[in-house]
Amino acid sequence: MKDSNENYDKWHSKYALEDDTSSDWHLFVKKNISIDKDMDNRKLLEIGCGRGGFSNYLSMLTLSLKSIHACDFSNSAIEIAKSKFGDNDGKIIWKQEDVQKLTFDDNYFDTIVSCETIEHVPNPDIAIKELFRVLKPGGRLFLTCPNYFNFFGLWCVYRYLIGKPYTEGQPYVNYPIYPLLLKWIDKSGLTIEQSYTSRLVLPLRAHYHFYVKKMPGFMKWFGFRTFFILRK
Repeated sequence: MKDSNENYDKWHSKYALEDDTSSDWHLFVKKNISIDKDMDNRKLLEIGCGRGGFSNYLSMLTLSLKSIHACDFSNSAIEIAKSKFGDNDGKIIWKQEDVQKLTFDDNYFDTIVSCETIEHVPNPDIAIKELFRVLKPGGRLFLTCPNYFNFFGLWCVYRYLIGKPYTEGQPYVNYPIYPLLLKWIDKSGLTIEQSYTSRLVLPLRAHYHFYVKKMPGFMKWFGFRTFFILRK
């Protein structure tokens, strides 16, 4: 894991000036997170916070937020975030963490946000169990990641076979598929409150997306983007 950390440090350092908070997954959390139910007088965790922009955004939504632990596997990402955003009067606690082995006590957080993170660790099932462990009973987890159970996944298999694996532009990716995501969530003990997928990728010359916002129910397993609201 040391080599992986160094690779992510180098990767984040290349994008130090970039800080997107309007991606599909961020818009999903913005639309669904409740200040009353998920934030006021509560402790939040954003795991995989990257260079900190979304944690900073969340920290400013309500004055009644107790704290947000903004955590990432990359030390460089955490240092970049600290220098860019500070701690918002002590509300943001920047910390290096491995989602597969969190250092927090059981039932520590009221709300957790994990966007596009579990596909970048060797054991996503363990990561989901860890998120369950540190979430308080009744708390909600906002979870997003890609789904390779589709045409795009087949293209990735082809790329792997010809020795040019698709990496999402990052140092490591494990290609999760929707059926396994459902299995891991069920085994963790989390309950699905809401879930959907979007972006069916067709194998055209330029990988074209249909159903950009939400997949029809009967095609739910095949969308490239997955969005979950989970409750403990």
